Amino acid sequence: MKRYQVYLNPSSISVLDEIEKIIGVSRSKLIRESTDRYAQTISNIISAIKLRHRKKSSLDNLIGIIDLKTKKKTNYALKDDEDYLID
Repeated sequence: MKRYQVYLNPSSISVLDEIEKIIGVSRSKLIRESTDRYAQTISNIISAIKLRHRKKSSLDNLIGIIDLKTKKKTNYALKDDEDYLID
């Protein structure tokens, strides 16, 4: 742990002092625990946002699964389209 100095509103200190009297946990520990929980929540939100931005299709996992080791064109879908479009 590292020591930091923060400025808190007097009303927040009053609430923390009341909680300290009721449950017997020090003001410092309450501040540490609430800061840790807040940081974890923000971290989870950031992770979710990052995942959403790199959303992949279920077919993206198949890219590169077949290695034909050839320089020949392998766009088989285009070939099928050409066959179906012949009049």
